[in-house]
Amino acid sequence: MRKRMGLMLMVGGVMLAVAAAVMMMGVSQNAQKAAAKVKQVEVILAKQEIPQGTAITAAMLDRKPFPAEFAPAQAVSRLEDVDGRFAASHIVQGQIMTAPLLSTTKQSGNLSRSIPKGKVAFGLPQSDLLSASGVIKAEDHVDILVTFKLKIIGRAGDTGGEQEAHSTQMTLQNIQVLDVLNGGGGASGGSGGDKAAVVLLLDPQQAIQLKLAMDSQKDNMAFVDLVLRGAQDDHKQVTTDGATEDSEMVHWKFRKPQPIR
Repeated sequence: MRKRMGLMLMVGGVMLAVAAAVMMMGVSQNAQKAAAKVKQVEVILAKQEIPQGTAITAAMLDRKPFPAEFAPAQAVSRLEDVDGRFAASHIVQGQIMTAPLLSTTKQSGNLSRSIPKGKVAFGLPQSDLLSASGVIKAEDHVDILVTFKLKIIGRAGDTGGEQEAHSTQMTLQNIQVLDVLNGGGGASGGSGGDKAAVVLLLDPQQAIQLKLAMDSQKDNMAFVDLVLRGAQDDHKQVTTDGATEDSEMVHWKFRKPQPIR
């Protein structure tokens, strides 16, 4: 009798263990199905604390799935988009990397330390409305429009004499704003004196080209304006057609006034 009772208890224990295992498998499968329904995105996290101005390396980062619904705006998903950048502000361990946290240049009290090899900083006075209004900030990207005032000399025998015309073209493109000086110093701690300027990151040849346009502007022979690119821009170069008074008249189908007889 005792043996039969012991056997029954053993069988009952085995059956309970099997039932528990089946229940656990069901719970696990349901959890996996629920997790599968939640859309995931890959995000880059900081594996350690990263002080401002530090050059970020892949060893400091980790890539993990994260619920898309709760991912912060402008979250970075590729390691190559972070590796080699500088921390624009202090980054804590476990923080998700976003575009505003990253900089292509090192921000420091000495502006020259923020200039990459092969580049130069060019101070463009804030003469156009967009930059003078304070809209443009460090790390923005701009295109530069230049309008030249040209003198047209008529053909021999013409009675019109010398005339003036304007020609506008988008020149330098996707230029990074290194700093903005407001007269008392900019984001990099430089001294702007009494003049406000946008500090652009240029190649040496680009600096020469912009210098010509600026000198012509001083003589009222040229006009320089900045065009601000959006934060989501793909930073590609674009091809544009230069515009003159004549080309705009044709493009927009303006009618040229005729002499009154």
